[in-house]
Amino acid sequence: MRVAPRIYYKGTIKINCNGNQIDLPAIDLSLFAVKVQNKFLDICKNFQEVSIHIDLDKETVLKGKIFRTGGDHAVILFNEDDEFIAETIGEFLTREIERTGVCPYCKTSLNGDSKMCKGCGMNLDFTNVHIVKALKEFRLGKLISKVVEENGGIKKEEDVEFIGASKPMKEVFKLIRKYATTDYPVLITGETGTGKELTARAIHERSLRRNKPFIAINCTAVPPDLLEAELFGYEKGAFTGAYKTKQGKVELADGGTLFLDEIGDMPLDIQSKLLRFLQDYSFERLGGTKTLKADVRIIAATNVDLERAVKEGRFREDLYYRLNVLTIKLPPLRERGDDVIIMAQYFLEKSAKELNKNIKGFTDRALEAIKNYTWPGNVRELINVVRKACVLAKGEYIDVDDLSINVDKLSVNGGEGINLNLEENINKLEKELLEKAFRISSGNVSKIAALLGVSRPTVYKLMEKYGIGRIEEKR
Repeated sequence: MRVAPRIYYKGTIKINCNGNQIDLPAIDLSLFAVKVQNKFLDICKNFQEVSIHIDLDKETVLKGKIFRTGGDHAVILFNEDDEFIAETIGEFLTREIERTGVCPYCKTSLNGDSKMCKGCGMNLDFTNVHIVKALKEFRLGKLISKVVEENGGIKKEEDVEFIGASKPMKEVFKLIRKYATTDYPVLITGETGTGKELTARAIHERSLRRNKPFIAINCTAVPPDLLEAELFGYEKGAFTGAYKTKQGKVELADGGTLFLDEIGDMPLDIQSKLLRFLQDYSFERLGGTKTLKADVRIIAATNVDLERAVKEGRFREDLYYRLNVLTIKLPPLRERGDDVIIMAQYFLEKSAKELNKNIKGFTDRALEAIKNYTWPGNVRELINVVRKACVLAKGEYIDVDDLSINVDKLSVNGGEGINLNLEENINKLEKELLEKAFRISSGNVSKIAALLGVSRPTVYKLMEKYGIGRIEEKR
């Protein structure tokens, strides 16, 4: 795959081929080729050397070859050295980009700066022979291989948690691209180990704040009595041990992104102070009197059901609505289809290399178990299971017996942590709907019946069954 720039070009080019001159309407022009309407090219054989006459504000002649013909279009490659490409096609493309003010890659406005696109980060000066050479030699596969080779493999194995070709993950990737273009708060939800911080980093790295700090704080990793100081900083002498003034995470993230991990477990008194900060992004350090400002984008993440936490009084409703502007729900590993197989194979190769063991892969039975297991610990559990299997494996292939997963329990109950008992689930749903209807209608039986689509006698039976009418505090 090449990443050559491409622009619309509506001129007519002349092709000299086998002594014949052919006039062809052009469709678009890239740094290394021109696409034309496929007329009369049947007299030229594929890959036949040709001479290309093209108007680049002045007539220019380049050597080329017919690369591909088919249907209504044909592609003719320029067969010139990098310096000549930079002096001719490169200079023309650079002028056209300056004139239109539009990036040929991402189509965003350049806002006066035509040498570098702030939207996609691509260099747009194609008169530079080194840029031309780099683009000409670029291959995606070659680049990935080089990165892996130079770094001894992917250093952060948890990054693999963020790959996938499944439909749920494609939807996540789409939302990341959309949300990166805004400055609105993002709330990321999902089970532990699904990649919430990786998602936050991906949004930051694709945003206009990407050159500014990405500061993360785990709200459960800091003791509650120190969390305020960690967030907003403190002045010298603010408390015992405060020997000097310290900037907080909010201040350090100025201009960039502040990631609040596990915000569902943040103490209520800190929630109120965070809400106050989000009103106008002003704050005071602990023990200070000076009001400071910080321009930050807030991304929060949690594995807690915040709506339930609000109802139970464990999370402020106003803060929830302040944060819940844009949302991403990360799918657990068990809902990502064959992605789990891709990651298991990767971790197997990595662990086998670390242990210097000749393990070629998984048996079919092992792959079936991996795919059907529910992975309550998500990717972190998968990593540990594969590592342990590599240690225990005696042969060239890992079998079910080498995997530390309860396959028998999986086959009977559908997986650890999942209750498939129909009656229990129906009763649970029935009770939840009745409670909601009771609260909405303030206990009015006729309204409850209308909401649930049942008769009044049925409502009375359900209220008696679950004791709903006696829990006035839930109204």
